Amino acid sequence: MKHLRLIGLKDRREDLLRALQHLGSVQITLPDAEDAEEWAKLVPAQSGDLDRARQDRAVLDKAIQALKTAVPEKGGLLEPLPQVSEKELFDDGAYAAALAQAGEIGGALDRANAIRAELPKLAAQRASLAPWLGLDVPLETSSTKDVTVAFASVLPTADWSAVTAAVEEASELAQLTQAGRDRDGQYFLLVCHNSAQEAVLEALKPFGYAAAPLRGWTGTAAENDARLAGEEDKLRRELDALTAQVEGAAAHRRELKLAADRAAQEIGKGEDREKLLQTEKTYFLEGWFPAEDQKKVEEVLKACPCAYEVSDPTEEEYPQVPIKLKNNPVTAPFSVITEMYSMPAYGSVDPNPLMAPFFILFFGFMMNDIGYGLLMAIGTAVYLKLKRPKGNTRNMMSMFFMCGISSIFWGCLTGSFFGDFLPKLFALTGVADDFVWFWPPLFTPINDIIMVMIGAMVLGVIQVFTGMAVSVVEKFRHGHVLDAVTQEIAWWCILLGAAAAICGNVAAGLPAALGTVGIAVLVLGAALLPVGSIIRSKSPLGAVTWLWDAYQSISGYFSDILSYLRLMALMMAGSIIASVFNTLGSVFGLVPFLIVALIGNVLNLVLNLLGCYVHTMRLQCLEFFGRFYQDGGKPFRPLAVETKYVDILKEEM
Repeated sequence: MKHLRLIGLKDRREDLLRALQHLGSVQITLPDAEDAEEWAKLVPAQSGDLDRARQDRAVLDKAIQALKTAVPEKGGLLEPLPQVSEKELFDDGAYAAALAQAGEIGGALDRANAIRAELPKLAAQRASLAPWLGLDVPLETSSTKDVTVAFASVLPTADWSAVTAAVEEASELAQLTQAGRDRDGQYFLLVCHNSAQEAVLEALKPFGYAAAPLRGWTGTAAENDARLAGEEDKLRRELDALTAQVEGAAAHRRELKLAADRAAQEIGKGEDREKLLQTEKTYFLEGWFPAEDQKKVEEVLKACPCAYEVSDPTEEEYPQVPIKLKNNPVTAPFSVITEMYSMPAYGSVDPNPLMAPFFILFFGFMMNDIGYGLLMAIGTAVYLKLKRPKGNTRNMMSMFFMCGISSIFWGCLTGSFFGDFLPKLFALTGVADDFVWFWPPLFTPINDIIMVMIGAMVLGVIQVFTGMAVSVVEKFRHGHVLDAVTQEIAWWCILLGAAAAICGNVAAGLPAALGTVGIAVLVLGAALLPVGSIIRSKSPLGAVTWLWDAYQSISGYFSDILSYLRLMALMMAGSIIASVFNTLGSVFGLVPFLIVALIGNVLNLVLNLLGCYVHTMRLQCLEFFGRFYQDGGKPFRPLAVETKYVDILKEEM
């Protein structure tokens, strides 16, 4: 990485930011203002552009979501994103038109939501008036000096004839006019002389008498109901028109999505703009860019009036230097694993080239099936070709493509094609009772368990030793020769010496001198461990503490190597599950066999994909990375054109 500092004229700042965004190679950072007095006159570059861009993006996202709900977009899983040029993306006229369209959609949506909230209220009002529709009396009718007028109700279970009889018995100066009824009560108008009011109300009390809440109405119930029905009808017609307006705007979906991506660029540029410091006339920018892009960056800077300085990061700046992994097409997809774990510290080892072959090999070892591998390889290849995904999605698909090829390779060695699908199929169809593979399998997981176990542990030893070798190289590179000799190299001597001593004394056909050499190498390694411990601790106590270190190292190496037995476990589990489903289906004949085998192998493939991915990643992150990996790096996030809805065709500005 290269460290960039520049000072430019404030009125040309936007031109530079736009050029850097097009280039996509410079990450702008907040300046490290060490001397407060020196930086006192520089203030953060703030403006309303960022807030405006965020508001625009919110309006556009709202419109796009409204169209998605009203008119679901037709498009297949493999349909790629449309390709546009940067010139089209940054077309100010199209952007303004799309914002206006989004505003209209948002306004229509807000009004439609308001109508949807109003309609239930009108419906509730009409429901409250429904029991009074048969009463041709204005609802605002009130009592006079001598006469009491009351709109009231009794329980729905009350006998209406009994109610009227009770009122007549209470007074001849009272009259009930029935209006209607619903599940909550029976409604009526009570007119009585004030002198009889107390007696009449006392007579109605056993029937659940209650005053009806009809305040605020003017005119009869039928007149109010007709008015509310008219308002409902008007609102529904307006709602239909608004819905049609939103649905008709679906023709502008592409423009809205393009504008949303444009707004995202303005937000990205605005966020980086606020990392600048400025005076009334000038601004200061600080950032990082990859060393291989220096020529392109300087061409951009020379086109904009500014004074700049490019330097290599100092060792004190290493923690602030962003990390950009430089890999080839085979190892680059594994950045998705590294980023999920943690980016490597600046100046340390890029783990992707070391991890990629082991990840591919281990995944295929556990999957070990030609059929599953073909489905993975063909499926991911078609997706990559047609969908043209970007970023981590592309990396993930590319990684699974390579793992599919590895699965085919291991499947060829074990003779597995959807487990033992072919032997069962040929036996059921009478083609061959004893199926013979196109070439003799080297081994089968179910029958050669010991061979599989040894193979898994050998792969583990190879990876552990590779991690140790990388650690040795790094320690030599940083001048920690003593640590390398008295730690990793000492353990190599112990492990390899022990293996040579055992083979020389036990295995037939090997020279006896091999055992003697092995013992000598083992003793050398055992001697290096306490020597290194004493030197590092600068105390004779190191001769004692090394025993604890040795115990931890021995148990650590042993447990790490045993962890690779999960390779054997997953290989056997996949093979056994496939065989079980194939055997179950074959019991009932050809057609049930094909159905059960299809369903079972699909489930087995899904389980294997998840299990193989998780356990392969675990072996890399724990058993492998723990030997040499230095994490803590910050990912490189340059100011660039990054889109969600379209693919950008790169062009010269």
